[in-house]
Amino acid sequence: MMGGGMMGGAMGNYPVSPGWGGKVLSYAEAQDYIQYGATHGAADAKANSVTFSGGNIIINLVAVRPGYNDQTYELHGLTDPTIIVPRGATVQLNLLNMDYGNNMGHSVVISQVPPPYPYMAMMYLGQPQVPPLPVLPWRSGEDVKTAQYAALGENFVASTPGAYWYVCPVPQHAEEGMYGKFIVK
Repeated sequence: MMGGGMMGGAMGNYPVSPGWGGKVLSYAEAQDYIQYGATHGAADAKANSVTFSGGNIIINLVAVRPGYNDQTYELHGLTDPTIIVPRGATVQLNLLNMDYGNNMGHSVVISQVPPPYPYMAMMYLGQPQVPPLPVLPWRSGEDVKTAQYAALGENFVASTPGAYWYVCPVPQHAEEGMYGKFIVK
């Protein structure tokens, strides 16, 4: 379906710190990231979807935004929305991890395998359609306003139309609902 190269670095179950292999954002920078994501693409709350147009698309996905349910992705204030992109678009899929605590690292994989997912989803998802991001470490502290956050992205071309799924491959996360539909039209 799509191709691109992995960006970023190491994997692990630890809080974010400088040098982890990706970006480290302050709370203010995380809010700017969320605001950018909320103003690009057309959200349809009733359909729980975000539709993007154009040839160059930036999707700023958030893993477990404070105030939202655990084991979810957020975009445009929607939880696990269907993301729709046009065929042939160059997509920059970014992920910001705002979760906190042991085993709260998150990632995103695009797969053709639909839910439901087992505890070890990464063993079930088959060949990823886009090279997966490494696991992003959890935020650096409990206080959301003073914490630092991990962010990373992946570029790919949405070359093959179809229905795919964006999924957190960390054990138990997809099983608990951390996934959404990704459609190339």
